[in-house]
Amino acid sequence: MYMQIIKNKEQADAAWLDQSKKLDPLKDGISSVELLRVSGTDLDIANAARVSYGRVSEAVSERDVKLINFLMEHNHSSPFEHNQLSFRIKAPIFVTRQWMRHRMNSYNEISYRYVKVGTEFYIPQTWRFQDQDNKQSSFGAFTDETITAEYKRSLEQSYAHYNKMLEAGVCREQARAILPVATYTEFIYTCNLRSLMNFLQLRLGHGAQSEIREFAKSLLQLAFPHFPIALEAWRKKYFTTQEWEGQLHDWTDKEWEDQLKEWTDQLG
Repeated sequence: MYMQIIKNKEQADAAWLDQSKKLDPLKDGISSVELLRVSGTDLDIANAARVSYGRVSEAVSERDVKLINFLMEHNHSSPFEHNQLSFRIKAPIFVTRQWMRHRMNSYNEISYRYVKVGTEFYIPQTWRFQDQDNKQSSFGAFTDETITAEYKRSLEQSYAHYNKMLEAGVCREQARAILPVATYTEFIYTCNLRSLMNFLQLRLGHGAQSEIREFAKSLLQLAFPHFPIALEAWRKKYFTTQEWEGQLHDWTDKEWEDQLKEWTDQLG
């Protein structure tokens, strides 16, 4: 059976309460994605669709699995909105500004008018070449110690000047203007599953910047155990096996099926 029985929303929430964790998408010891809370399950998606006929499912059945896959395949998207996920994100400002272009969500961000900026900056492990076809994209990877040293020196100088301005009496809201977009910021991101899937479809795409792609992967990894049926239907619709194994996930299809079974067993 593809999906073990999910008794109800409360049982699913309790089953996964101790499995929320914090990921480090950029693997620099600073970036983070943390799932704070989830409201709703695959059962709520099925029931949102079945209300059209005045029906309610008490537990997810194979018919509900087929229904969710049908909804995904035929773009009946409103049933995927009756849930909520909240994440705490720590990311460079340039990632955050791309992120907040997705407007059908709720955001609250740390204010550097209220607090002093910390000494946390994003330093790439490798550099990329400019893509000559896609003007906003990049490709490849290379290292250059001179470039990295200059990059770090620029960050240090900007932060030193920031501190000097504060010490001279300049207010925080003005002094912060000198800081680069590599500065880390922190925010709460709340969305429903439909909005999250839209974000993932765009930010896992080939044209997305590498750094935000890593954050998108972390969102997917944390959300998947809570909506395994819906997100597996979404995965099958939008990503080929080659894309999934080669770019979006390290698991093979067999390993992925084993992980899905583990998740759904625990939800059952």
